[in-house]
Amino acid sequence: MPPPPGPVPDRSSSGHGLTEDEVFLETSVRFGNLAAVRARIGVLLEAFGEDFVQDVQLVCHELASNACDHADEPHHLRLRRRGRDGSDDLLVEVQDASADATPKLGTSTAGPNRGNGMKMVEALSDDWGVRRTDDAKVVWARLRLPSQDRSNRGLPNRS
Repeated sequence: MPPPPGPVPDRSSSGHGLTEDEVFLETSVRFGNLAAVRARIGVLLEAFGEDFVQDVQLVCHELASNACDHADEPHHLRLRRRGRDGSDDLLVEVQDASADATPKLGTSTAGPNRGNGMKMVEALSDDWGVRRTDDAKVVWARLRLPSQDRSNRGLPNRS
């Protein structure tokens, strides 16, 4: 059962036990380019299957649109693959300039019919949290990559 609505405690990304950092997508985000970002994610991750791609697209969209709705610019999205305990994870990170704003499960300042985005992020991801610096915040979500042949993981080399 999910925790009651309220502030989400900070969880440091160093607690993931993740290593072998590999960045596959970095882009600034705003409402006007969210559809293009979703399409790029679809191309980037298509080898992992439609279900996984749609989960990642939804998580990215929710975290990015939350930043656009509730946080100061700039907004920045990063997708990274990281090795962990013999498996691979995809880490979705959205950075904004509102270090003091904290995502809340089940509530929204944008209206009574809003506030379910972080519930979806929690349901689709293996873990998620927030880390802060003095002038920025990163909301992250970790999803386990589906098994792939170790010689061809399906993620293209960045060029």
